[in-house]
Amino acid sequence: DRVVSSRHWLAGFGLPEQDGLFPGDDTLRVERVNEGYGEAERLALMASRPSLLNGSPVLVRGGTFVDAEFLSELSELTGVRLALRDRVRRRWIAPPSSPLAAWTEPALAGAEARGEVMLGGTAFRFSAAPRHPDLWLVAALPRGELDRLTGLVRGVAFGLAAAALVGAALAAVLLSGRIARPVRELADQSRRVASGDLAAAVDATPGDEVGELARAFNAMTAELRTSRERLLQTERVAAWREMARRLAHELKNPLFPIQLSIETLRRAWNEPGGRERFAALFRESSDTVLEELQSLRRIIEEFSEFARMPRPELRPVDVGAIVEQVLALYQARAAGVRIEKDVAPEVGTVSADRALLARAVGNLVANALEAMPDGGTLRLRAAPAEGGVVLEVADTGPGLDEEQRTRLFTPYYTTKKGGTGLGLAIVQGIVSDHAGRIEVQSAPGEGTTFSLYLPRDPAAVVSSPPVRERSA
Repeated sequence: DRVVSSRHWLAGFGLPEQDGLFPGDDTLRVERVNEGYGEAERLALMASRPSLLNGSPVLVRGGTFVDAEFLSELSELTGVRLALRDRVRRRWIAPPSSPLAAWTEPALAGAEARGEVMLGGTAFRFSAAPRHPDLWLVAALPRGELDRLTGLVRGVAFGLAAAALVGAALAAVLLSGRIARPVRELADQSRRVASGDLAAAVDATPGDEVGELARAFNAMTAELRTSRERLLQTERVAAWREMARRLAHELKNPLFPIQLSIETLRRAWNEPGGRERFAALFRESSDTVLEELQSLRRIIEEFSEFARMPRPELRPVDVGAIVEQVLALYQARAAGVRIEKDVAPEVGTVSADRALLARAVGNLVANALEAMPDGGTLRLRAAPAEGGVVLEVADTGPGLDEEQRTRLFTPYYTTKKGGTGLGLAIVQGIVSDHAGRIEVQSAPGEGTTFSLYLPRDPAAVVSSPPVRERSA
């Protein structure tokens, strides 16, 4: 390899490159330079890169002289005192103002050197390493300044760590809030479903486990609504079948005596000499027919009244006032019965039809009084419940067995002599029309408790199955 051009050493043109650099190397080296009318050797920081000249590969080499001025500029940029120590000539290459120039016998040996030295009354921490066979690069910084920088770095590190902790805490709060909000909403909607409101739904956010849970919850409530509608339809069909059977039975009871009376009259009329007997039988048979026709009329009127239950006209109704109204109405029939009333002050109002609600409570009170002909205790309680109120009517009568509880709300089913079997069916219809439900708790010998659950706003609630039975 030969030198094809040299700006700093013109005499080098055409000479062989004996100690050329490999492409990419950066190193300190001694360069021959033109100086005045002669030549001199200068220390330089050199680098080389491959290139092309007229299609031929060449190696371009360049650099900068490493002298006191260069080291001074580096010191100003970094704040670190820099110097080169020529161990052969035992001299420093350093800015004139550098305290390192006063260091007469630096202990530089081995691969590198570190330590502390007093220069000009100031403690310096230094680090040195060889950068040329005869040259060591020395970097030094006053101990106080180094401690200050160390403290600054440590403070910045602590600040960054604190900021990271605060950021992590804020992120955790935001993330927990993002997760907790839908979970709380899911819990709230679950409580609504537990109270009978199957219209509850949760906003499902896509792409996360909580959203998947919300979608599963919504699918479950939709399936529950569908199942409940099917159940209600089945219950309605079964109830109408049972009512038709009971109605046929009730109609058959008066029709049979009427048929017998007419057949007896016909036989008496057709018998020879039976005209005189016919006259005697006519009065008796006509009385029987009229009596049974009255019974038929009563049955038809009761059925017609049950079938024509008016739709409720919802208005704000004071629950406590309803309790007082019903007790005043049945007070005269409560001879020998002790009445206990417990209406919570915060029970407030519900949206209901006042007349229908009073009728439902009145039917339950009448039922309780009839269950205690020999006296007992009648308890009326009203208290707020989740999303509405609960009204309880309890008696200390003989109670009901499981079969009686199962058929209790079937039209024309009654456990009392002379009862029509429509009173509790009417109560059930009124409660259902108010989007509420009725529960029965009873056992033989332990009395009976009817609990009416009424929402404060029936229009906002999809009606749930109206009857639940519980044994004591």
